[in-house]
Amino acid sequence: MRRTLKTMGIVSAVVLSTLVGVTGTASADPSANDWLKVRQCESGNRYNINTGNGYYGAYQFDLSTWKSVGGTGYPHQASVSEQDYRALRLYRMRGWSPWICAALVGVKEDKDAKSGVLPPTDGSTTGGGSSSGGSGGSGGSSGGSGGGSSSTAPAYPGKQFHEGDYSEALKKWQKQMGKLGYGLTGTGYFGPKTKTAVLKLQKERGLNVVGFIGPSTWKAAWTKKAGSSTGSGSGSGSGSGYAPATDKSCSVGASNAPAYPGGSWKFGDVAQKLQCFQRQMGHRGYGLTGTGYYGAATKAAVLSLQKRNGISPSGVIGPKTWEAAWEG
Repeated sequence: MRRTLKTMGIVSAVVLSTLVGVTGTASADPSANDWLKVRQCESGNRYNINTGNGYYGAYQFDLSTWKSVGGTGYPHQASVSEQDYRALRLYRMRGWSPWICAALVGVKEDKDAKSGVLPPTDGSTTGGGSSSGGSGGSGGSSGGSGGGSSSTAPAYPGKQFHEGDYSEALKKWQKQMGKLGYGLTGTGYFGPKTKTAVLKLQKERGLNVVGFIGPSTWKAAWTKKAGSSTGSGSGSGSGSGYAPATDKSCSVGASNAPAYPGGSWKFGDVAQKLQCFQRQMGHRGYGLTGTGYYGAATKAAVLSLQKRNGISPSGVIGPKTWEAAWEG
């Protein structure tokens, strides 16, 4: 999504100008599970997310694109149904093309993609909201709803907790985590042990693995763990979630390259398997983070790696370039 949305604002505005008065209910639209997959990949299914990178909410709109589909204010401050509606409106204009994650999770377009038919403004669509489980309009992530909501969680204190923070309110969360077996005692200080527990909880519950405590991570300490480690908790059935690559699953930092997954990648490609190559290259100082999109930064890193290792600088990631990322 980050690849295309900034240019989408202008394009979408032009397209919208041709759609005035053309409204109605399209005959299909993506399933709730498809929307859930995209949201989990884009934002961890967090409707209220704002990480300061210029993209907001569950669908990671930038402001120009949000406004082009009729949104006002900031996307992450809009209700769940509003964000779902604007995403569906964009889908009917442009299909899945604005979201890189759509290719990563393997959702397909139907005949309503790019149909130009605007969704009814009452929100009566098959779009995203129904699959968000316990989000309830609060912007909770997929893991926030976890294995079922809990009424015993104390009210969220209203601020994020980061490493180095001290708070009396934090003691409650730490003590609860201690009861769950995470080894915390309730000191009120966010130190290395607390950060380790935060990261572990976020991974286990399918939350955005950010290392700080926000509303969803706070609530997760009092929420029963879902049967699946993906933490989708949406009632949408197994296999509907998105599990991003991790350093561990990619053998980042290992002395030997993991088995080559087959195929090859070039500029413009999107693939889940590409994430491991990027994460390993990031580990080696190339500034890549594992988006799964082969863009300009990835191409520059590939060419540099190939030149340093005597590989023909084609820019294509094949077996030799893959191996060089770990062993070169």
